[in-house]
Order: sequence, then structure tokens, then C-alpha cells
Amino acid sequence: MRYAPGTFSIAARDPETETFGTAVTTGTVSVGATCPYVSSNAAALTQAFTRTEHGRDAVARVDSAESVDDAFESLLAADEHADYRQVHGVDAETEFVFTGDHCSEWAGSRVGEHYTVAGNLLAGPEVVEAAADAYEETQGDMAERLVSALEAGERAGGDDRGEMSAAILVHAPEPEFYHNLRVDLSETPVSDLRTLLEEAREAKERVRIETDKLFEEYPAELLDFGVKY
Repeated sequence: MRYAPGTFSIAARDPETETFGTAVTTGTVSVGATCPYVSSNAAALTQAFTRTEHGRDAVARVDSAESVDDAFESLLAADEHADYRQVHGVDAETEFVFTGDHCSEWAGSRVGEHYTVAGNLLAGPEVVEAAADAYEETQGDMAERLVSALEAGERAGGDDRGEMSAAILVHAPEPEFYHNLRVDLSETPVSDLRTLLEEAREAKERVRIETDKLFEEYPAELLDFGVKY
């Protein structure tokens, strides 16, 4: 199997619902374990030669009242290998993208209102353009728009080696099962992520129906599972 760095992803904020989200796919396994980070204040991704601390610490700094651009710039300034990194993200007011000079071609990004798209080792700039366009044009909640962005980027050529894993991670005022989904190893990870999203949307109702069969009465709070970040 192939194991080389390369990814395309999106970070976004929905100002109407105060939801932050990320979606990512790559040509290596388990991208959801290392690249995407969210909180109630920010969405961030670290990729290319990934350094997980950059995503984790950028979100933590925004939570402590830094802007996402100041947070990332400080982290990159302290990183002697920053030229090999690609990071991007959004907070409530700012979008930020950085692509190091040593990121594998094609590497680049697009910044829109309340979102950023970036990738490296891609088929070409049409991948980030297609993903961004799909995010802007898709109707629905954050999860729907994020998966649609990945699907469009894949159709435009995607990772130059093909994808092996994909993930979405969303922080919303009301968490849902489908706000943290990962496909860790697949020949069709983006398609599998779409299937997983559709199944996860129905999961809460299925759990409620099964719980109703078990108990005549029970505290409604039992079904407030939350989401792991």
C-alpha cells in the first residue's frame, strides 16, 4: 500500500448556527486521528507532513481568545520544519491558510467567507476549487456541506494517489452522532463516508425506538450522548 503525505480538506464556520466543522480525505490511513480539530470557537487542520500539535494548539489558543491567524503564525514560527507543513482554519472572524514551500505539488488553497480549503499532492488546483464551490452551493447542515465538498474534490481528481481514509468532525451547539465520523481504511473512503453519514443521521431515532421498548418511562437526558472530540 502507498503511505505518503498528501491531503485535501475544508474548515468552515456556519455563523447562523455557530457551528464549526472540518472534513478531510487523504491517501494514507486514519486521517481523522491526526488532521482535524474543532471547538466552539474554531476549526483547524494540519496536514502535509502533519504535526498534530499545530491543530490541537491552534484550537486551544483560539479558545483562549487568540485569533486563528495569530495562533497558527506563532506555532509555525516556532517550528523549524514549517516549510513542510500545510495548516488552515477559521474562527468567528478570521480565515487562515499556510502552505509551506516544500509541500508536494500540486499544493495550494482557496479562502472563502467563513471557510478555507487546502490540499497537497493533488491532481491540480481544480480539486480545491471544486470542493470550495460545492461547499458554497450545497444546501443543508454543516455535515452535509462538508461531505459534499469532499465528493466534489474527489470528482475533480482528488489526492494524486487516490484516497484511503476520510473524516468529518463538527462542533455544534447540539451535538449529533454524525458530527464525528471516520473511515480509516477503504478503497472508496469518501463514498463510504457518505454512507456512514446517512446511517448515522438515523441512529438517534433508532436508539430512541429501542429504548422505548425497554422502558415505559425513562429520563429523556439518557439519550443526550454528546460527541467525543
